[in-house]
Amino acid sequence: MRGFIIRFAFAEQVSIQSQTYLKRSYKEATVEMAINPVNPYHQWFIKLDGKSVKTQQRNILAVPSPQLAACIASEFNRQKEYLSFKQMPLMMLARNAIDLDYDATNREYIEKTIISHLENDVILHRRNQKSQLLQIQQQQLDPQLKLFNSRFGMDIQVNDGIQIGSLSQQNKVKIESLIRGLNNWQLVSLSSQADNLKSCILSIQLSYGLVDLNKALTLCDIENQFNKKITETENPQESDGEDNIISMNVQAAQLFTSLIYSQSILY
Repeated sequence: MRGFIIRFAFAEQVSIQSQTYLKRSYKEATVEMAINPVNPYHQWFIKLDGKSVKTQQRNILAVPSPQLAACIASEFNRQKEYLSFKQMPLMMLARNAIDLDYDATNREYIEKTIISHLENDVILHRRNQKSQLLQIQQQQLDPQLKLFNSRFGMDIQVNDGIQIGSLSQQNKVKIESLIRGLNNWQLVSLSSQADNLKSCILSIQLSYGLVDLNKALTLCDIENQFNKKITETENPQESDGEDNIISMNVQAAQLFTSLIYSQSILY
């Protein structure tokens, strides 16, 4: 029986507007346990009217835990006449991880993309030298950088210019080692957090439990919130909508990570 194929390109979590209006062609999404799966991360299927969901790479969508499978099935069941992939962040993360499990060609690119956020990391930048903003940044961001350096044995410095200087070889090796130690499922979650928070440092701290979710969202938005207060032409509805999407994606990535290893005797 032919599976339901989700057609969108790999790792284009932001650029999916062309697929926003895919019409819903199923009645119900359900969860089914795999029989003797080869990969321990592919133990639970999400099915639409009994048909397997497949990625564009034609890999069957299967996840490590029944809780994660149930949450993704709920995302499908909440869809109306047309599917909105922006409202299905867990499914998006799962299909990225699945495709990486079958073809790791893009893994190095994802790792480098996460590290590249250091070039404009919100924790490091002091681009606006207005004294009030600079004081807020020093009070709230400097302690996070100090914590990060202390926890991981690094000496990354803040930047007063447009871009930070090159990382020392020692710091680069340590960050690369942290990221390369993640499995594919953890990696796609970290990538989503780094993209949305605009911070490699915050995303790593969040994944290690060194900062809570709400604080991470607040810290990544300090400069934007400061500018809102002094800019009269700001469109609050547009800005709030973007903030909500960022919050939803970061929360989803955090939930995704926690559900990778969840198991339950109820299933």
